[in-house]
Amino acid sequence: MTNQEERAYWLAWSEVPGIGSVLLQRLQQQFGTLAEAWKASASELGAVEGLGVRLIERVVKMRGQTNPEQLLKQHLVKNPCFWTPADGEYPRLLLEIPSPPATLYYSGLVDLQENYGSKPIVGIVGTRNPTEYGKRWTRKISATLAKHGFTVVSGMAVGIDTQAHRGCLEAGGRTIAVLGTGLDVVYPLSNSYLYKQIQEQGLVISEYPASTKPARSNFPQRNRIIAGLSRAVLVMEAPNKSGALITARLANEFCRDVYALPGSLDNPNSIGCLGL
Repeated sequence: MTNQEERAYWLAWSEVPGIGSVLLQRLQQQFGTLAEAWKASASELGAVEGLGVRLIERVVKMRGQTNPEQLLKQHLVKNPCFWTPADGEYPRLLLEIPSPPATLYYSGLVDLQENYGSKPIVGIVGTRNPTEYGKRWTRKISATLAKHGFTVVSGMAVGIDTQAHRGCLEAGGRTIAVLGTGLDVVYPLSNSYLYKQIQEQGLVISEYPASTKPARSNFPQRNRIIAGLSRAVLVMEAPNKSGALITARLANEFCRDVYALPGSLDNPNSIGCLGL
């Protein structure tokens, strides 16, 4: 079984509704490869924790309608550049987390030192509505990290994410944007120019295929990729209920370092940071 053949099965399994990243890991552990899992009987699939009767029925039906090799060929037409865990270039640090994405689409400049974990990546996250203090220190810290050889990863949202990417780019550094949409869908639209800059000076990645529109459920999932890619995560400003705190929690669960910018008790956007 070649990597090219196995990646077809990662793609095929990821197309089954109800099969997520955690179940894919369990399937691989149970059967050795996803190609072998694809051939498994219904009773053999039942031995995998989390695969109930209805989901197994769905898998059996999907297998009867899908040729993984043909699916891969069709998928490559609109999605020419992506990694699966079967690929040698798949980011090593993502393989350490319990839910590595089955497909990771990319656009821009690939740096294999990042993929192999030999060049450190730091995540910077925070609120979409930062104060001037938050914006200023995000750009300062991002620029400083860039000048010292770190790659900065964030989510290209408005607010802290945007400042993190810009600070890094302005310092001549390299940045990675993790999207909650397909690579061909720029969100928010106000960051269209930033998106082009990142492609030219870094990398844009997503676990979602081309044409995927923004959906509320996509962004918490996106956060686990930011946390997983990072050696450390910096939370710059975050209210009590914030996606940035989800990223911080995940980073902690993944045994990454978590740092928070101290702020005023009078600033609601600092409460999450102070809580950390």
